[in-house]
Amino acid sequence: MNPDWRRLKAVVLESDDWGLCAWVPDDQAHRVLTGTPAFRTPIGRVYGRTTLERAEDVRALGAVLMEFRGGDGFPPVLQANTVMATPDPAKLKPPLFEGADLPLLEFPEMPSRWARPGLLQAMELGIEEGWWWPELHGLHHVPAAAWMHALRRGAADARRAHDQQCLVCDAVQASGEYAASEPLAMRKADLARAVALFKARFGRAPGSFCPPDYHWDPALDGDAEALGLDTFQGVAERAGGLSVRLQRVWGSLRFPEWRGKRFVMPPRIAFEPRGKKAADGPVGLRAALEGVRAAWGAGRPAVISTHRANFAHLDPPWMENGRAALRDLIAALVAEGAVFLIDAEVRGLVERGWSARPVGGRGALVRVVAGARDAVRWPAPDGVVNAEVVEGRGVERGSARIEDGHLTGTFDPGEYLVAWRRG
Repeated sequence: MNPDWRRLKAVVLESDDWGLCAWVPDDQAHRVLTGTPAFRTPIGRVYGRTTLERAEDVRALGAVLMEFRGGDGFPPVLQANTVMATPDPAKLKPPLFEGADLPLLEFPEMPSRWARPGLLQAMELGIEEGWWWPELHGLHHVPAAAWMHALRRGAADARRAHDQQCLVCDAVQASGEYAASEPLAMRKADLARAVALFKARFGRAPGSFCPPDYHWDPALDGDAEALGLDTFQGVAERAGGLSVRLQRVWGSLRFPEWRGKRFVMPPRIAFEPRGKKAADGPVGLRAALEGVRAAWGAGRPAVISTHRANFAHLDPPWMENGRAALRDLIAALVAEGAVFLIDAEVRGLVERGWSARPVGGRGALVRVVAGARDAVRWPAPDGVVNAEVVEGRGVERGSARIEDGHLTGTFDPGEYLVAWRRG
């Protein structure tokens, strides 16, 4: 089924690059690297002073999100596509950079200049409160073979970046972690490790996948399916095929779309303040709102892409303006009755007419739309012996219980916060 998205007014806030050590860790690194080729490109001039988020950056975003309630009475949620590791510069020794495998630090471990105390705890707080939802954005976001080749052949920009614990250089910017030019065996192993690290860090399997830099070839599709990664983001921006504009049009017309077992999220609507609060421009507030209304009018959820670069930067005013622009966007969406979903909820509503999203360890947000095909039956966490509907639009029409380790119940169309009762 395909829900009435015109009535539901669903918005998904997808955000890439969380956990990524790029572009620079500090002002010194930017001073050293600002003249290198990657930093002189148009994208380098935008991203050059962006950095790994701090705990306080995540909490500040949460404060913005928690100011609002959507049309269902629940706060917006940011789907944070997260990188699960970073190359370890201390083990990459010049001049030969020997070693068969790329040495990695697993998130939240970071190289010394990228240390971010309390970052994981800030994310965990957001997960518990329901405004932060991690999904998978790859293992390390680096075309490792291309990068190591550049280092070993003595590419000046790659060596200079490495000296600053950075990985941004021409070779990295020209490719992607899962690009076809990277060795297939390495891509397969890295993807499997990324999924395993995600499960270990966040206590669940990833429900959605955004390949870094939108580079991947058909081999990745099957590998991802085998690992349970069967909801894809950013397909309309995939590199190496039709123009992005044509892919967006095609993706808009085909939703809901499956490719084998893979569910394809709708084309994204860009919202990139880039240090400005102003609403104008092709990726500003007004254009984003127009895109949202067009998506609803065409009968699909509105998927907004807003990169971490808007909210993690060496310059505090840049971040303040990014958060202010996000506040303005969410306020405008709430005024129009928007509700805020994650990818897995969109897919659940399309496939069966209901969805369930954990809200930390305290319960789950259950949505049911008219015409739901199946009764709600969703795995409950270990130790949960009962469940109770405690909040939501339609709360008086829902009842929940635990049977054989699963949440079941009677739910009329509406949204329900179901609280766990543990033994």
